[in-house]
Amino acid sequence: MRAIATSSDEMYARGHRLDGYYHTSEGVQALQFLRTFPRDAGTTPHVRELSEICAPGGIFIPSRFKRIFVDDDQFGFPYITGSSILQIDPLRGSKILSERFTKSLDELALQDEMILVTCSGTIGNTCYVNATFRNAVGSPDILRIVANESEIPPGYLYIFLNSPLGNALIQQKTYGGVIQHIESHHVLDLLVPRIRSDVETAIHNLAKEASNLRVRANDLEDAARRRFHEEVLGISSDDIHWEHNNEHAFAVDVAQLEFKHHRLDAFHYIGYVADARLEHVVWDRLETLVTPSLPGMFKRPYVAKGGVPLLSGMDMYNAYPKPRIFISPQMPNLGKYRVRAGTILVQCSGQRYGLFGRPVILPTHLDNVAVSQHMVRIYPKNPSDRGFVYIWLSTGFGRRMLIKQSYGTSMGELSEQSILDTLAPACSEALRHSFEVDVAEICELRERANEFEDEAQHILLGELGWQPEM
Repeated sequence: MRAIATSSDEMYARGHRLDGYYHTSEGVQALQFLRTFPRDAGTTPHVRELSEICAPGGIFIPSRFKRIFVDDDQFGFPYITGSSILQIDPLRGSKILSERFTKSLDELALQDEMILVTCSGTIGNTCYVNATFRNAVGSPDILRIVANESEIPPGYLYIFLNSPLGNALIQQKTYGGVIQHIESHHVLDLLVPRIRSDVETAIHNLAKEASNLRVRANDLEDAARRRFHEEVLGISSDDIHWEHNNEHAFAVDVAQLEFKHHRLDAFHYIGYVADARLEHVVWDRLETLVTPSLPGMFKRPYVAKGGVPLLSGMDMYNAYPKPRIFISPQMPNLGKYRVRAGTILVQCSGQRYGLFGRPVILPTHLDNVAVSQHMVRIYPKNPSDRGFVYIWLSTGFGRRMLIKQSYGTSMGELSEQSILDTLAPACSEALRHSFEVDVAEICELRERANEFEDEAQHILLGELGWQPEM
């Protein structure tokens, strides 16, 4: 239960709103806090409205349009949705929007240092566009904010909008019952605190460095996959051409049944998974390299902050994964669900597209958190094989080999046996272990990026001195 005192003036000012949830929200507290700041630009700190510090026309949501997708990225652009802007690599698995049949590409294009905010469904997820989004376009479910760099450093504006204070202000602007929304004109008067220019520049530089580190990590992972293709699979990345570009592509073929598991489903034999066949490769089973672990379903005793963080697959694939929910430390068998940093996790339940079957490594700041039963844990028998296993499963070949072992119709499932039965290419021990060097550096870059972003948030909130009352 929440209780707070308000005034009739506040009710009138906010459109005669009488609902208690609105007036006890952090958004109202944030708004009242920023109203204590002067509007005089000669005073530090002070506030400005968002429309005053953005480029002309720099706060917008593109018009809705009929989307036509193609299979070949030569004929279109990666299409980013609100659900993918926070992901480590938002372009992986994205659909390709047709260039020929889309008239509003200029409006949809994502520019470097543009700030993206989800504006439908889950409101307020914020992203700072960098080189990872190269050549990408975004959906009309994303609000675009383009800072006027002569008025405000864009990295500072991003850190503010992504802070608890900025997010609370955005949430306060939403409307709708079951599905919430926010429109571009709702945020024109959103108050942005201004502090000393040198501090704003320092925060911008931290945000920019965090962004650059994430780009470097993604580029290094791409390079590791290309090296894997060439040195392990004996094929150039430029020579990879998939006949079936998505998991649900139509396919007709003849296959020899495997009676070990009595599989009769076509997906196990032909189409998307069959594209991973490489006749010249000597194959082995992952069973020789890893031990998978998948805990069972459990009753979740949720508690407020102060409990044990519980991470789901949706959280784990974000560039900066953060816990949203917490469970009681007294939960029976809690230790079965805790995971140590550095562990490979794979989404093992869901539709056979998107995040399903994709590997991720638990970062250091989430060490010993609880992870849901929808993520299978993969433990290399030799720690030096972690990089090889992770890179293999992140390639198109490895993922197809993995989800080939999934079962189910509408919802796919991967079991511990699925991991053990997945094929992996055989190669020398020295070559296998060489990929751990790459993966360790990738993890370090991403963790440093998180630390820079945390430092920027700490400086901002320390300068403002804001603490929500509830």
